Amino acid sequence: MQIRPMVWADMPDLVGTFDATWKVQEDPEGTVSRLSAAHFILHYLVGATRARIAVDGQDFLGVTLLAEGRGEPCFPQAQEELEQVDQQLSATTLGARTLDRARQWQLTEVKLEEKCGLAVPPQAELRLFLVSSRARGRGVGGALWRDNLEHLDQAGIERFYLHTDSSCDVGFYDHKGMERLAELKGRDHAAFAGRDSSDDPQFFEGIDDIFIYAGRVSDQLGRDGDHGGR
Repeated sequence: MQIRPMVWADMPDLVGTFDATWKVQEDPEGTVSRLSAAHFILHYLVGATRARIAVDGQDFLGVTLLAEGRGEPCFPQAQEELEQVDQQLSATTLGARTLDRARQWQLTEVKLEEKCGLAVPPQAELRLFLVSSRARGRGVGGALWRDNLEHLDQAGIERFYLHTDSSCDVGFYDHKGMERLAELKGRDHAAFAGRDSSDDPQFFEGIDDIFIYAGRVSDQLGRDGDHGGR
């Protein structure tokens, strides 16, 4: 296994892995689902200052996207690409509804950050930590985790945070001793967002719990047994 910088040509692997993990179930043909995956990947790339890929030969294994709060974005073209994807999603009824759900989720995360005091945030955010289902159990998540911690330590960054949800391995972060700053149960999403759940019952009834975790880089580096992954 090798961990290397992401290049733009890796985008299809990222989008395909995200799509396989979080499909839009109402889209049997898969077009809207893949566009939705592209929307999320591009959303995470906007502002990301470090992007690392785990590979085994030509096989994609996982990715981490980090925003350090300073420095230039890795992919300045991400914003324009995101706008183009959003236009394509908006062109159909299902696509427009899917985009509304994505933006609702992202606005909820921002509101949750504000509620738990991240208006003055830690110095870095791990925006995406994704391991392919084909690579689970091979130590890929642990290797990517250590790679980011070592980078943050060398950069003099003391603290970082991340968002996750109940569709992921939340226990990984508990095992790492990360501090859970915020938790929003799925049943509370609509009220928290000031929305009527009857506007989109399928979305709000099936929505995951979401969490914000934070930690000190030195504490994480000092822990033993780094393995696993999201």
